Order: sequence, then C-alpha cells, then structure tokens
Amino acid sequence: MKTLFKKLLVPHHLEYLALDKDFLIQEKSLKVERFGDFPDEVVAGNDVRIPFPELVGTEEILIDIFERRLPNFELKAITRVLENGSRLYFDMYIVQFTNDENYQRLIIFFQDVSDRMALEQTLVQATNEMDILLSTLAATNNYVEKIITSMAEVLLVTTASGKIKKLNQAAQDLFGYSESELVGQQIEVLAAVGASLQAVSQYPPQQSRTNTEVICTAKSGEKLTVSFSCTAIPTDIKGISGSSPAVQDFVYIGRDVTDRQRARKRKTAQYVTTRILSASETIKKAIAAILPVICDSLGWDTAELWMPEAGEKLLSETKRITAVSDPNLLRCVASWTKRSVSIPKFAEFTEQMTCAFGEGLPGFVWASGSSQWIADVTKSDSCMRREIAAEEGLYGAFGFPILGDYEAETSARAVLGVMTFFSREVQCFDEELLQTMATIGSQIGQFIKRKQAEIALRESEEQLRDLFENATDLIQSIGADGHFLYVNRAWRQTLGYTEAEIAQMTVFDIIHPNSSQESLDILYQAFTQKTVNENTLYPESIEVIFITKYHEQILLEGSLSCKFADGSLVAIRAILRDITARKMTEDALAKSVSLLQATFDSTADGILATDRSGKIVTFNREFVEMWGIPNEVMALRDNAATIAFVLNQLKDPQAFQERIESLDEQPEAESYDLLEFQDGRFFERYSEPQRLGDKIIGRVWSYHDITERKQAEDALREEQEKSEKLLLNILPKAIAERLKQNETTIAEYFPEVTVLFADIVGFTALSALMNPIELVELLNKIFSGFDLLCEQHGLEKIKTIGDAYMAVGGLPEPRADHAEAIAQMALDMQAEIARFNASHNKYFSIRIGIHSGPVVAGVIGIKKFIYDLWGDTVNIASRMESHGLPWRIQVSETTYKLLEHKYVFQERGTIEVKGKGEMKTYLLIGRK
Repeated sequence: MKTLFKKLLVPHHLEYLALDKDFLIQEKSLKVERFGDFPDEVVAGNDVRIPFPELVGTEEILIDIFERRLPNFELKAITRVLENGSRLYFDMYIVQFTNDENYQRLIIFFQDVSDRMALEQTLVQATNEMDILLSTLAATNNYVEKIITSMAEVLLVTTASGKIKKLNQAAQDLFGYSESELVGQQIEVLAAVGASLQAVSQYPPQQSRTNTEVICTAKSGEKLTVSFSCTAIPTDIKGISGSSPAVQDFVYIGRDVTDRQRARKRKTAQYVTTRILSASETIKKAIAAILPVICDSLGWDTAELWMPEAGEKLLSETKRITAVSDPNLLRCVASWTKRSVSIPKFAEFTEQMTCAFGEGLPGFVWASGSSQWIADVTKSDSCMRREIAAEEGLYGAFGFPILGDYEAETSARAVLGVMTFFSREVQCFDEELLQTMATIGSQIGQFIKRKQAEIALRESEEQLRDLFENATDLIQSIGADGHFLYVNRAWRQTLGYTEAEIAQMTVFDIIHPNSSQESLDILYQAFTQKTVNENTLYPESIEVIFITKYHEQILLEGSLSCKFADGSLVAIRAILRDITARKMTEDALAKSVSLLQATFDSTADGILATDRSGKIVTFNREFVEMWGIPNEVMALRDNAATIAFVLNQLKDPQAFQERIESLDEQPEAESYDLLEFQDGRFFERYSEPQRLGDKIIGRVWSYHDITERKQAEDALREEQEKSEKLLLNILPKAIAERLKQNETTIAEYFPEVTVLFADIVGFTALSALMNPIELVELLNKIFSGFDLLCEQHGLEKIKTIGDAYMAVGGLPEPRADHAEAIAQMALDMQAEIARFNASHNKYFSIRIGIHSGPVVAGVIGIKKFIYDLWGDTVNIASRMESHGLPWRIQVSETTYKLLEHKYVFQERGTIEVKGKGEMKTYLLIGRK
C-alpha cells in the first residue's frame, strides 16, 4: 500500500486494489474490504474474482487493459447488502499502471456512491408519488391514459379483487396478450405456477412493498421475472379525507428484470463452479457438486455428464487397465435430477444408451465442439430421446462441451466430455447463457487436465516406489548420522532385520571389517570424520560384507552415490546386489578348471584353440595323432602352417580353406561341417568362438573321427529310404508319421469331407474274356492315371476294390474346398477314361458317385495296415455310384448345395436308394 501511495495520488474518498497479470491481489488500500462480496477474501495473493464475482467473465477486457490495448474499464452502480440491511452502492474504475522501472499493475479504484444513489432514488420516489398524487387529484381518465401510454414499464390497473381494468402497451408487448384478452381477467393469469401477483397488493398502504420480483408467464409460455411495485389508489376522491376507507384500485408497475436475473444466476453459477473446482480433490467430487449447483442456480431440472470410455475410466478413479471397447462412443457417466422431478424412464434410457459422433444432443455437441440449444426437444428430430422426454414432461435442453488442450491434428481444442441440461418447460434461446456455459466448460476442462496430470504424477511416483520395493537388488539410503533412512523389501528380506531394528541401527552395526578397504574408508570419512563434501572423490562401485540378523555374512557389490544440500552431505545411497553365490561359484569354477584341463587332454576328440590373430593357443594329444602332424610343425603354434600341412590329406581342400577364411571374417559365428579325406576317412569339425564375458578372444576347433559311424549311417539311411517310400505308398504321410511314433490305433472324426466312388462300367464282363495278367495291366494304367489326378488335386486315395476306385477330399488334412476338389477330380476322371479309350482303342465308360458329410478315418489292426473310412457318408457315396448312370457323375443333395454356385448340375430327381429310401440326386455337368 505504501508503495503505491508513493507513486499514485489517490483521493481520500477512493479505495483501490493492485493486481498482477494473473488477477492476484498484490496491494490494497486500508478500507477496500468493505466493497467485497466476501470481505475476508480481499487478501494479498487471492484471486480478485473471488471477493468480486462481478469480474468473472471480464478477463479478456482486463488483459487488454493490462497490455494497453484498452485505456480503462468501469462498472457502475454495483450493490452490496450490508449486515444491517442497508445497501452499499459503488462504482469500479480499472486502469493500468506502469512506473519508470517498468513495474506493471492493474489498478481498480472503488468509489462509494451510496449517497448519490439514495438521492436519485429519493428523487425518483418523490416523482412517482407526485405522479400518483396528480393522477388521484386529476381523477380523469384522460390524464391516467396519458400516464399509462407514456410509461416504458409495465402498468396494470386492477380492482380490489384483482380483476384487470387497464394495461399499457408495454404490458401487452411484454406478456404477448392484447388488451382485450386481459381486461376482465384476474391478474393471477399472468403469474407462473406457485407465484402470486395479487399478494403484492395485500399489504397496508404504510407497509406497501416495492420492487417485489414475481415469476410471470407470457402467452408464449416463456417465464419472465418482473419486479413489481404496487400502489393503492382511491376511486372515490371524498374517501381521502373521510374516516371510512375508500374503494380502492391497485396500480401495478413492473419492470422486466429477466435479463438481470439471468445474468445474476449466470454469475452465481460461474462463481460457485470456480469455488468447487478450486476446493475439489477429485474430478468425481467436483462433477457431483457442479451438476446440482448449475441446475439450482439456473433453474433447470436435470443434468448429465457424457464422456467417452477413457473419461469414464478417469471419473471412476480406477487404476485397472481395461480394453477400450469403442473410444468413439459417449456414455452418461454422471447425472443429477431435482428431488421434485420424477423421470424414471428417461433416466433408465439415458443410463443404457450411447451416442456416436454427431448423434443426439451429446454427440452433436461433441462433434461441433460448441454449445447447442433446443427450445423444445419433443419437436426436435435430432433428439434421440424426444418420445421419452415428451412422456416424462421434459422440453427445453442445452448442452456445452468440456474443452481440453488444442490438438495439432484438428487445429481445435479437444472435447473431453459434454454436459447436457433439461427443463420441464419450453426454454427460449439464451445466447449469453451458452457463452457462460462455454466458459464453465473450459474451466472444467482445465480442471480435468490438471487432475489428469496430478494422477499421472502420483501414479509415476507409486510406480517408482513399487520399482524400488519390488527390485531384486538391495536399495538403501543412509543419513548423515549413519542411520538408515530407507531400505527396500529385498534388503529387509535378505538381511532379516525388522523395521523397528533397522530404525535403531547404523551401517557400522552390520558392516563386516573384511569389506573392501575403499568402501570402509568412504563410510568412515562420511559418518565418523565428517570430511566428505561435493569435491570428495568416492568410488562409484563398492564391495562390502553385511552381517545378517542370523550372523551370516552376505557379500554385496553395487553402486554408490552421495546427496548434498548446501554443500553438506545429507545421505549416501547405494544399490547393492548379493554376489555371495557368485563368489562361491567362482571358487568352484577355479577348482573345476584343473579337472577340465585333465579332461581336455584325455578326450577322444581332437581339439585346437587359436587366438583372434590365428596363432595356436593350445591343443590336445588326440589332435596331433588324428592329423599326423609332426611335432616340429606343432611347436610353431602357427595356424597357417598347420593348415598347410593338412590340406593335402583332404578331398576338397579349397572348401576347407574357404570355411576358415569365412569364420575369420565372422568371429561371432559358429560352424559345423564334414571333412572327407582322400583315404576314405570322415571327420566332423565343430567350431565356435571363445568368449570372455561379452568379448570374443579366440576360436575353438573340435575334430571327431566318424568314419565307422558314417559308413553305418549310410547303410542305415538307404534301408530307411526304402521303408519310407513303401510306407508312403500305403498310407498318408501324416498317418505314417504317427505310426512311426508307435501309435497302435489311429481313428479320427472329420466333420466335413467329400467321398468319391468310381466304377468302370462293363469291366467285370470283360474280365471273363481277357487274360488275367493283361486285364490287371490294363486296370493298372487306368488307376495310375487316377492316382496322378489325386495327387494333382491334393486328394487322398483310399483304396481300389476290383474295378472300383475310392478317393476322399478333406482329410487327413481338413480343407474348406473339399467338395470342389472332388468335383474337379470326377470331371478329370471322365476325361482320363476318354483319353485312355482313344489311345488304346477301348470303349470303357465310367460311373461316379459323390456325397459329402462326416466320416471316421483311421488305421486299425496290427498287420497289413490300410487307411480306411467308416460312416454313413461312405455308404451314401457308394450308393450314389451304384445307382448312377454310365458316363455320369451323380451327387447327393448335400454335395449339390456345396457346389451349386460354381458348377452346372442337371436335376435327376428322386430315386430309390437301397437302405436309404427315396433321395433327391443331381448329375454334375461341369464348371460354370
């Protein structure tokens, strides 16, 4: 305050506030609190909009003044009702102030104008009283008419019983009625349900109330707030001086304050919303408080919050990871309805429905990103719930978006959710309300984004704590006095101490004196000598021995860091790993090295080890003997000299040399190959890099003489190939593999296959006339052609029975086009017989039957294996063939339905089938 007094010359009748660019109070005058709606909030550091809600919504103007785009701004005749019931009137003047040091402030001056306003009101009242007096004295209709027609306010004249006698044009314009419609009617016809105009006239003259606000209903149904004053006027002039009361009429003068009331309600809603957002801990609590506040402040009956599934998860405050079923749908995640309003069907439908982008009022607000108004939802085609709304008595509605941050992809602010409100009355469009709601939507959106950030930060901190607690390494933090500030779960479980015991001990209580010297030195310097500072060099890794609660020694290694504050050590942190088992393993490994060396020398394989440059590091006795290399060559320990000696022994020395050169270029590669000698011997050669940690330090070569094994394997392989070929000629490959795995009984159910039976017509009669050997050779040629067709179409031949041929599609490997493959096979079999007849001068014809359905397939028995089929499908396929016609392919109705879209058929009709009765069959003609 003193600072501004030095810079400003402020008249004593003015008070002021100094604000920064964030509208926070920086300085104030001594008595400025008395102008605040909340005097206790007029405190340095507070947002000025809290004690002065009139400034809510003027932020852009204030910023323009602060940045010198506007010179000033003023608010006039602001009213405060004091505790004693009196009224305080004041004006606000807002300017920008900058001193020579470029010190910028917004200055708000407050001027008490209560006396001036009282004088103006007294003058107005006196004028009105004079007018009434003149009207009474004049007692002429002409003068009253002049008064009525000259008034901008609503004027109604009623009898003592409330019947309307006269009204002016302003009343007709405001309420929408003509004079003839109202004259003779009771004045209560203008009052809304639950309100009363006649009550304004019930007070005695000395207690007449002025400026009584009454909710009225216009002819259109619109609700209006009118501030009425009522005055009784005698109709009998003589009654003025008489002792008995005169007959009186009542003059009602009303001013439409609907806009003022709406503005006040909007400000209240925005102010209370701001307070709720600033005080709410969670989004859920904020929304639960905001919905009823807006409804109550603005006079709406029910409210809803719609959000996509990501927002619904945020509102539910769950940490569980759930799959988002559809992020492009809105759901009602919160709602509120006045207790006096019953809309169960509407609420139930809302709870179950979803809105897509641009669908219904919520979806349209979501898509447009702007507020929307519906005067009467029952007449709106875009409202999805209009029928239920009409049934439950809901009419007016509006919705506004909850806006987040700007998105680069759309160049617009993201819509986080949508709030919708419904009223039981038809509501006229209110653009200013939508603007206020848009501002509230932005405030809520920023609140949600801030809470999202807080939740993300909290979850990140929890994840970090979980990471420490669940780490397998031992994590500890030691204070400047040597006591433990923090140890994680792995530390406690490994050493066995309780939290109470840890709180009482220091690091020196558990560290063993046999720990590494540099580890002990840094701890003694830090906690005993107090000589560690930010310039002290300390080891980044340490190796210490801790003593457990059960007096066991645990060897630990890890990293160490020091934390300083104001140059002093405040904590030493360490992340340690238990290497006790590793040390024991290393000791055991050292013991096994000597054993490994002995094994190396005595192994039957020849082993050679070289370094990265190719120089021989070591070899065993077997290597020298199997290669026959002279001792003087091996003494050189030169890989190149050794290779040159052995190349002449190999059948393919070039491949041997290329393999070595390839591995030199790829030191990380492993290798296996087979070496064939000119004398008939075979060696297996294995090679892999020798590693020390992650570093390759050389290569190890291993040679194994497999000459005898190779000869035995070659003989065995030849016999196996013969057996395999024979087995695959009898059984499908998949079945043969299973039999080789010692499965004794193979039976599988196949729900969808197609079976084909074919029979050469007249072949049985021909067999009586031909030599059996010639007959078999002829049949073999025909069936060999069929076998090739089976292989071509991927079908399985089952068997031949005399001159009959059986095949199946869809097993042992299921296939969706089994019926098509069999159909094509049947057509190709007809063509194959035709070719055979032409080339052999024969006149054979073929009869084919096909049926589709389930079968059981498998191999049974222990001798003379055969893969066969069982089931009614096989029987029907056989009947299709036996009841068929020469040169025709007869199919069942089942197969026909599988093929009718790709093949041409001729309906044969219903035939009598042995064992099945009547069946409808078709003749396959060809492909469409």
